[in-house]
Amino acid sequence: MKLNFLTLTPKATIVGLIMGLLIILLGRSLGLFFFFMMLWFLVLSAIVSFVGKRYKLKKKLFEDTRGIKNVIANGLWPFLLVLAYYFLSSNPFSKYALIFAFVGSVTAITADKFSSEIGVLDGEPIMLLTLKRVKKGTSGAVTWLGISAGVLAAFLQSLIMLPWIGYFSTAGISIISLFVAAILGGLGGTLFDSILGYFEENGKGNKYTSNFFASVFGSIVALVIFLLLA
Repeated sequence: MKLNFLTLTPKATIVGLIMGLLIILLGRSLGLFFFFMMLWFLVLSAIVSFVGKRYKLKKKLFEDTRGIKNVIANGLWPFLLVLAYYFLSSNPFSKYALIFAFVGSVTAITADKFSSEIGVLDGEPIMLLTLKRVKKGTSGAVTWLGISAGVLAAFLQSLIMLPWIGYFSTAGISIISLFVAAILGGLGGTLFDSILGYFEENGKGNKYTSNFFASVFGSIVALVIFLLLA
């Protein structure tokens, strides 16, 4: 019998827990916000993994266990942003920029997870860079259902920000701008992951490196929104 926590193996759970505790400590007054953003990602990811389970099993696309590599690939960049927040949050500009970057990075990995898990339930996908039809499960392949699921995921991930609206408003952070950054960061991240998937298919990189850089790209998109709208 598998004793997994939200699809994480025991070892991955320990690594995730250590990372989570460090995030709480390094995040200062927003430590719990950063932590619950990551925890909500795990919850949503676990739920969406079982959507269409019977079909995925039939196509040999079902994956209900994530290991340490998954935790590092998805959690390393958000963790590094919190670490930067610990040292740079005394400066208002850096503080707000890092909050936006963190939100964009987490919505990116959430959106990518939804796009992958739900996209395989759609019809024949296309390779984003070549626009050619490919078989389901091919790295870099996208469907309209998958992209739409990614946007939905970014929205669902953003809901965890609601309990902190008062804090953001008091700090002078536009919650509308933060939501826009979250949605576009999520969409940008999952599309960038698909672009990197093309190179995966050609022997350059793997799903872990793609997940990591997708989270980085999501934070870049969010930062652009911060500079334009905040």
